[in-house]
Amino acid sequence: MFTLRFRVTFAPPAYAEAFRTLRSLLGPIRAQPGCRTTRLLREVEDDSSLTFIEEWRDRGALEEHLHSEAFRKLVAVLEQASEAPEVEIDDVRIRSGVELMESILAHNANEQRDGGAR
Repeated sequence: MFTLRFRVTFAPPAYAEAFRTLRSLLGPIRAQPGCRTTRLLREVEDDSSLTFIEEWRDRGALEEHLHSEAFRKLVAVLEQASEAPEVEIDDVRIRSGVELMESILAHNANEQRDGGAR
């Protein structure tokens, strides 16, 4: 799985339009083959920044997306940013959930009970 993340800062006049446009892209991008999800996040501590996240089943699906009309629209919004966007692409080979947290917590509890030896 591949995760594509953009964190973008906009000047106040451009923020509202950027938010509307990015929000309008969620569905069309999510509908593309191989897209697992899309999310648009507003920054709580920085009201001029947005984070746009996409998850892709595999590299092929990501590559197809990078050539799509929806991605061209996304790039057009990014070009309106007041600062260079932060861009990250993660190749996620393993994804764990609550089971991993429980395992770590149980392991730490056992170590503490056994005298903290590591």
